[in-house]
Parts: sequence; structure tokens; C-alpha cells
Amino acid sequence: MKKIFATILLFTFTSLFAQHAVIPGDTIFETKYIQPERYQMKWYIVQDGQKHEVARINTSIQPGKYKIAIVNDIDVNNAKTTWIDSTITLKSNLSPIRHYSDNLERAVKLRFGTSVTGSYNDKIQKKEVKVNEEVAAGKYFDSNFFPYLVRLLPYKEGYTKEITTYDYHPAKKGIVIQKIMDVKSGTYRNKNGLNLVWIVTTMETIKGITSQVKYYIDKSDRKIFKQEIFDGQLNTLIERSE
Repeated sequence: MKKIFATILLFTFTSLFAQHAVIPGDTIFETKYIQPERYQMKWYIVQDGQKHEVARINTSIQPGKYKIAIVNDIDVNNAKTTWIDSTITLKSNLSPIRHYSDNLERAVKLRFGTSVTGSYNDKIQKKEVKVNEEVAAGKYFDSNFFPYLVRLLPYKEGYTKEITTYDYHPAKKGIVIQKIMDVKSGTYRNKNGLNLVWIVTTMETIKGITSQVKYYIDKSDRKIFKQEIFDGQLNTLIERSE
């Protein structure tokens, strides 16, 4: 009897304190930080402690009355065309509307609603796949919106959270839980001086690859300064140009 009672107590305790994964419409986001913004970040590969610049990411954040549009134009070294990555999200609850991405390897067009529809064009294999996935509307964020979503959370030391996203790749697609693993206070120095930042550590799965990512986010206005990414093999650094 004591053992049964202890089991019930443990189950009740863990149920009460289990963290539910955040979905669109949850009120935790600090939407006052959603502002028009344009900036450039430099993309580096890090090997043996040395940074090697491979691309420049030009980002435009355009909040409208009903929607938020985020567009990344990526200028890759020696590439003949600019890579484009864009996501449009409903402003009221941050649920996804549309995603478009085009680079040398593939082009993706997704529309979100009662199902996820669109196409995936593999330029290397010269094969196009039609997308039609049954996924409950309003229950996930676009995984491509996640790096911006990270900037809107109500941080404090030791903060953790799980975020429900949808990610598409022919080899692996569907709902993915992205995790805020830890948050610490820190500083980041640029040419304008020393900035107080949140250092946010996440575990993210995109296109079937799980990476640890550290974001350096300004405490005052949630400006993003830097991302440090490690996928188990490759170290990548994305840093604001200022």
C-alpha cells in the first residue's frame, strides 16, 4: 500500500510540475519587442579556433497590422545567386501562414492551415515532391520562425521552456519540440560598448539534425548579437555586423 501511495504521489507531483510545450496563442511572449528591423549578420565556420567567413545574412523584419514578415537574403561566397529564406506569421498569435526558401540545393514552398501543403524541389536530384501533411492547425510554430521567437520569451536566470514547431524535410518531417535548456546573464562587447545580454542555450532539430545553439540577446530591446551553433561535428558562428 505504501508503495502504491508513493507512486500515486510521484505521478501527481510530476503532472503538476511538468512543463507543457508552448503553442501559438500562449500568452507568455513579450510582443512589445516585435519591431521593424533591418540588420546584417556574418556567417562563419570555426576551425582550430579560426573564423572563416562564408556568407552574409541580411535580415528584414516587417510587422504589419495582421502579419509579421521575416526575410533573410543570404549572400554566400562564390555563389551566383542570393539564397532567400522567408516566413510569414500571424501577428495575433504567432501561428505560421507561409514559408518560402530557395537556395542552390533546394526550393521549399509551404502553406500552413488545417494541413501543411506546398512543394519541395530537390535541385541536386532534380526531383520535386508535393507536400500535403495533416497537422492540427494552431498547434505549432514554423521552425524557421523559432530563432525570432527565442527573442520574445520572458527570460530570467535558469529559465527553461519547450516550444512546439513544424519542420519539413523529405527524410524527416512533422512536429518537433525545440528546447530552451538554460538562460544566463552575460555581456557582449561590440563597437558601441558593453551590452547586457541573455545567453540562451537551446537544443534545436532542423531537417533532422539536432544542434546546440547559444543566442546572445540584448536585455533591453531583444536585439540579437550572436549565435554559436554546434551540430556534433561542425562549429558555426553567426555574428551581427556593427
